[in-house]
Amino acid sequence: MPRSKKIKYYLAGQRYWEVFVIPQEETIIHACELMEKNRIGALIVVDKKTKTDKGDHHVVGIITERDVVKTISHHQLDLEKKSVKQFMSKKVVSASPENTTDEAIKLMVENQIRHLAILEEDRLIGVISMRDIFYSLNFLD
Repeated sequence: MPRSKKIKYYLAGQRYWEVFVIPQEETIIHACELMEKNRIGALIVVDKKTKTDKGDHHVVGIITERDVVKTISHHQLDLEKKSVKQFMSKKVVSASPENTTDEAIKLMVENQIRHLAILEEDRLIGVISMRDIFYSLNFLD
């Protein structure tokens, strides 16, 4: 089995704010469009799109493909009017850039999730998926 590496080595070049973040008041339709356009399975939900004076963004949840499927399966009407906040998971499982890929896998398995927010001192610096880890360990081409 390949040696586990620190997560920070896989975050280089991630433009997380442009790709992986959505304000909680955006529509679920917009969230789906972003995930499809960027070929990703989850978005970190923040309280607002603009940065605070300190430059921080407040993470309030995560919206995943699974959340969207659950929403549709419950026959929600007028989806185009529903906000991300109404369907997001408020529990965000996270790791540090200093955690190893082995630790990330353990967190994902224990929590039955496929995406981890990567936080440094409570500041979002990226997102890593199970697929990212598999690629990094050369399990996928």
